[in-house]
Amino acid sequence: MAGSLSAALGLLVMSLLLLGAGPPGTSPPTRMSRSPADGVATPALSQQAQAHVPIQLLDAAGRPVDTGTADPEPYSPRMTCGGCHSYDTISQGYHFQLGADSIADDYGAKTGKPWILSDGMMGRQFHMSYKSLAKKSNSAQSEIATTPYQFAQTCGKCHPGGGLMERDRDGERYDLRQQAHPELAASLDGDYHNAAWDRSGVLEIDCLLCHQSNYHAEARLSQLTQGNLKWAATAGAGLGVVKGAVNSGDSPTLSYRTHLFHNGKVELDIADPADRNCLFCHAEAEVKKRGHVWDGRNDDVHTAAGLHCVSCHTAGLDHQMLKGRSNEVMVRNDLDSAAQSCESCHTQGRLGAAKPAHKTLPATHLERIACVTCHVRDANVTAVLAVDTTTGSTMSIATAKQARKFGESVAWRPAYFRLDDGKLYAGNALLPVWWGNRTARVIHPLLLRETRHAYEKVKHVIADDSGDGKVEANKESEIKAMLAALRDSLQGGRFKQITPVYVKGHTVYELKQGLLTAAPHRQASPLRWTFSHNVSPARKALGAGACTDCHGPDSTFFTGPVVTDPYGDHGQRVTLPMWRYLGLKPEAIKGST
Repeated sequence: MAGSLSAALGLLVMSLLLLGAGPPGTSPPTRMSRSPADGVATPALSQQAQAHVPIQLLDAAGRPVDTGTADPEPYSPRMTCGGCHSYDTISQGYHFQLGADSIADDYGAKTGKPWILSDGMMGRQFHMSYKSLAKKSNSAQSEIATTPYQFAQTCGKCHPGGGLMERDRDGERYDLRQQAHPELAASLDGDYHNAAWDRSGVLEIDCLLCHQSNYHAEARLSQLTQGNLKWAATAGAGLGVVKGAVNSGDSPTLSYRTHLFHNGKVELDIADPADRNCLFCHAEAEVKKRGHVWDGRNDDVHTAAGLHCVSCHTAGLDHQMLKGRSNEVMVRNDLDSAAQSCESCHTQGRLGAAKPAHKTLPATHLERIACVTCHVRDANVTAVLAVDTTTGSTMSIATAKQARKFGESVAWRPAYFRLDDGKLYAGNALLPVWWGNRTARVIHPLLLRETRHAYEKVKHVIADDSGDGKVEANKESEIKAMLAALRDSLQGGRFKQITPVYVKGHTVYELKQGLLTAAPHRQASPLRWTFSHNVSPARKALGAGACTDCHGPDSTFFTGPVVTDPYGDHGQRVTLPMWRYLGLKPEAIKGST
């Protein structure tokens, strides 16, 4: 009882801190409730939305929107929400900046990775996306990677706007600058190349994506993919219907749902972000954004206790949401908080957390094994084993062989690995499968269009050996054909020295004097994501049933297979037993370490 009361009080305090005081005469908003239709049981501590004071919508020029006229302007979050809340302060949050506050063409030169431009999603590159961001200054069209204009339309679904989706790298608003200088679209400026900001508008921070209880995320995505950037927030909020697409050469028209407005104003249910809203973007299965734990397919003691995403991931007005240390997630590592850890809550009793005794556990286990390794037992949502770029598009390979794609409800076995702190962690080891060009010891990842150009020449050679409906370059003849095609297609492009390579599993393949060589390379290492959620009840933890949970003859803890290559010569997965993957001696299986 005391623990439950402590948890409730803690959640109430954090809710008030997160939301702050409301407008004069209103009460502090409470959390939004979740219905069984969401696929998640309604928690004991609900998130209830509270009707916001009636809002007058303003357009990008700060003028009141006349919702009854023919083809009115879409509302502007900057002007509408920013009238009471400091938009400029809020925009400092890393969800909006995405690396824009550190971006520079020479950012990665010191680290030997010149294709990296920042420490955020807009500027970095990961094994699962392969979308390098275009530099600001380019000397040829072949150098230009994904532009901010393309990023807004393809990645904007999970990124709420602002930052480099609103203003260019000179700090100017895209639409206004391109209206004044339409010739920028034909330039090699990475912010404007082949862009139509002057017609699409910009993607301002969509506050309601996180804060509106009945937000329509798919409606927002539909507008983004059509190039209707400035209309996306209006459609997502369910305030109006948009017809036409900028990408089809149209001038989109808007009709507001006038029955929602009274005396020119609209009432919206607004609260701090509910789990449902977080899941619009964070429902991916054990990749860089992990929120699928909250959808009910895995046990989690924290959801059972009534906690929500924002119970732990709190923030101030600057929206720098507290984050824990998740391996390989390299976004604002300076904001990693020691308070967002198992030890912090369970040694200090935060939110009523129990203090584990671990009476029968050897002290060495606590020193060498991370909490999640024993306490995260469910992996019922298929994750991403690898993302293959051979065809010039990204093909995801699921961790469970029975699954057609990641995110399906199929169980899989995690990998165990040691990190820099010396502890053994459980998580997902995402394998690299990509094509690059080696310059000295550095491998430059190829742009998807560069890989696609070569693949089109040899696609008749590369087959689907695994029978999963996806081709794979796994045979020597296939790899050699693709490397030879790349050597030809990269001529006259952005590289002075052309040495194409194939990075697969833990190996780099290269043609030398007509012979295919294979060798390890630091850029062929998997990305290792540690588990952060899905915490099972203590009775299900490893060791709860005795030492034999790990060290018994029927245990797969040490003997279970770990995939080290998504497909070998015959298209089948290459595996190692866990003990060999960890570099242990066979004696470890019996517990005689």
